[in-house]
Amino acid sequence: MTDLLLQQAVNGLTQGMSYALVALGLTMIFGVLHVINFSHGELYMLGGLVTVVATSMLGLPFAVAVIVAVVAVVAVAAVVDLVAVKPVLPKKDGPSTVLLTTFAVSLLLHQGVLAAWGPNPARVDGITGSVALGPVVVTGSRLLVLAAGVAILLAIEYALRRTGLGRRIRAVAQSEYAAHVVGIDVARVRTLTFLGAAAIAGIAGALMVPVSLFTPSMGQHAIITAFVVVVVGGMGNPTGAVVCGLVLGVLEAIASTVMPQELGTAAIYALLLVSLLVRPNGLFSRAAR
Repeated sequence: MTDLLLQQAVNGLTQGMSYALVALGLTMIFGVLHVINFSHGELYMLGGLVTVVATSMLGLPFAVAVIVAVVAVVAVAAVVDLVAVKPVLPKKDGPSTVLLTTFAVSLLLHQGVLAAWGPNPARVDGITGSVALGPVVVTGSRLLVLAAGVAILLAIEYALRRTGLGRRIRAVAQSEYAAHVVGIDVARVRTLTFLGAAAIAGIAGALMVPVSLFTPSMGQHAIITAFVVVVVGGMGNPTGAVVCGLVLGVLEAIASTVMPQELGTAAIYALLLVSLLVRPNGLFSRAAR
């Protein structure tokens, strides 16, 4: 039983990394644009779809397919930003309206993929081989997800702390007015943040396809889970998003071994509800400390 729990914990860590990456993108968008992008989960799904198409239909190597997927997702995100975010955000009740427009985009993308692809799941081959750590076996694809996730998190941390763009992003997140006064192009920072978050979602979706099946509904599950992670971790708090995403993935996997999946999911979200009742501003928010 112990070996099984350890194996499930490692598997859950992989799933949790995907939650963390999707939630990180949501957090970046909320922190800078102060809106919730409900189409973010479908961008994650498109990353998986493009990877499947590029490998199975075009015959591209997996590594090349991941790059193609990220480029495609960023291109779609640029259109979403141009059509559903930029024209709406400056208006009265802009953040609330963006919530609705991105939700409409989410439905459009989901239904479009269902119509073109169908409901059938698909899977691609990632990195072959595995690593045995005692009783725990970690496949190459899962190791890639974990390694790439850590690399992305470190790269974002470095970019935010050590680069000019990162300092401009943090300035806009703290005060758009003050950032504008000192000459920062707020609109450009918003766009780059939106596209950067989309790229993270695309990478996560592409890397998860060899681990779990691609389905057109994978984006819906991702956005719901990521939204919970963001709220519990603290809206706009990257650290909270990452930690809560990883923990949620592990808890889900372990819970599935001792109770039915539906009951395990309900128990986990009940715990999340309790955490919100105890710390309404999120576990990692300054106001909660």
